[in-house]
Amino acid sequence: MILLFAVAVGLLVTILRAKLTGRHLKPINLKLVWLVFLAVLPQIILFEIPALGRHVPDSQIPIILVLSQVLLLEFAIANLNQPGIRVLGIGLFANFLAIVFNGGWMPISPDIVRRIVPALPADYPLVDHRLGLSKDWIYANDDILLSWLADRFTLPTWIPYQVAFSIGDVLIAIGTIWLLWSLSDPEKRR
Repeated sequence: MILLFAVAVGLLVTILRAKLTGRHLKPINLKLVWLVFLAVLPQIILFEIPALGRHVPDSQIPIILVLSQVLLLEFAIANLNQPGIRVLGIGLFANFLAIVFNGGWMPISPDIVRRIVPALPADYPLVDHRLGLSKDWIYANDDILLSWLADRFTLPTWIPYQVAFSIGDVLIAIGTIWLLWSLSDPEKRR
């Protein structure tokens, strides 16, 4: 979700910048773009389309998620010379580490789950379960390896849509916005 937000913000500010300053948009020569589609497609199917995702056994999710992360890292490495990709790559690597060190799942604590789903009954069992059909596995706080890389941040409570995200997600969003920002040519068109 944070990546979609970053793409929307990045495109919006880039287009506004181009319109307001008389700049034109230029293409970016990215290598291995097909890896992004190959990596993201399984994540969309698994985590965004419940009718399809619920048919994939939980035992297969870690394999698919790790492979997806490897493909995204390969894309980032191939494009390190592009604006924002280093930051995006650091974010991808942070998420990759969190996922690999926690059994192929993005770790999340019960405290964060209760923050994003406040209607859960107090006695509802959370630990050692998948959070809905997401990429998150709920671990006891002390069992999360590299906890600073876990999904541990949430949106302010006044925002109706609640979601947890990691520092890696934030870096991916910053890198994405930076990359999209670079689409507007620095020289004015005359």
